[in-house]
Amino acid sequence: HSLAKHSHIQIMKSSKSHLKFTCLFILIEIVLSFAGGRKSSLSVTTTQLSSMLSSSAITKTRKDGTTSIGFLGCGTIASAIATGLLTQTDPRHIIDLVYVTKRSEAKSSALKDKFQDKVVITEDMQEIVNRSDLVFLCVLPEHVETVLKSLTFKSHQTLISLVSTSKLSNLMEYSKLPASNVYKMICLPAVAELEGTPLLVPRPPPKTSSSCNISSLVGTLGGGTCIECENEEIMEAMMVTTCMMGSVYELMRTTRDFLVEKGVSAEDANHVVARQYWGMTRDALTKSQMDGCREDSLDKLIQEQTPGGLNEQALRNLDAVGVFDRYKDAMEAVLGRIQGRTDGNMNTNH
Repeated sequence: HSLAKHSHIQIMKSSKSHLKFTCLFILIEIVLSFAGGRKSSLSVTTTQLSSMLSSSAITKTRKDGTTSIGFLGCGTIASAIATGLLTQTDPRHIIDLVYVTKRSEAKSSALKDKFQDKVVITEDMQEIVNRSDLVFLCVLPEHVETVLKSLTFKSHQTLISLVSTSKLSNLMEYSKLPASNVYKMICLPAVAELEGTPLLVPRPPPKTSSSCNISSLVGTLGGGTCIECENEEIMEAMMVTTCMMGSVYELMRTTRDFLVEKGVSAEDANHVVARQYWGMTRDALTKSQMDGCREDSLDKLIQEQTPGGLNEQALRNLDAVGVFDRYKDAMEAVLGRIQGRTDGNMNTNH
């Protein structure tokens, strides 16, 4: 207790089985030296001991199949990914410890409260890199270069960027990591419930076990689903669907508000809208999978609308006023911003 108090060493739970005897030996040696009035024969300084503990934890991680993961930035997506990874139970991907930056404090504190000793909070990004096998970059786009250039990575570490506008070439340049260890990933907060559809680029080489492990690890966040993109251009196009999340929620809110205006309680309106949209999307996914993900599976759902019926009429009314054309314009604008061609704003003079 005295040693830990005066040296400020935190003996991590993840490494306790590996370090018990080392720590016990050191403590016994110190106690005996004090009791006998002699100087300890150990030439181990506080800094060296801390380093031993750190490196030993990393060694253990590689030997027993567990993984230590770090997050540079702890916002909504980082928190969701950390939650999902600490929740999943795939025996191939046992998460030893998760290191997160303090900011945002509300998110990091919530993770600590939920997962206790599995989560370590620190303001030192280099410490996170030092202790992690896999590092998720979750900072604002304008901070990517500064953050990565200020850090030193080891050649065996893997970097996954969640920054939507980041480029693989820049990530490699700033981190000085080899191409085989640098990825870009995009997902939605549903990964916290292991219900996401994570996108990953580059596509891992089929015969590289470490890359395949990254793919399967990311796949745990989607219940076994990881969309491996052929290149960055494909990922950028697929990212557009994730950027329409707010638009879908706005459509749901508009529907809810309509029901409330017609006298439905807000509670009932919220519940029925959420359930009905969930049912629609679930039906679309189920039928797509039944059809072997054929490209016309969604077309079939449209064709199922009864001619002259209410669903078909509502669809025609929206199409007649150009709702779907404008929706496509909005997606083009988002893609332009992702690719750095435009600022993402639409020409509204229509």
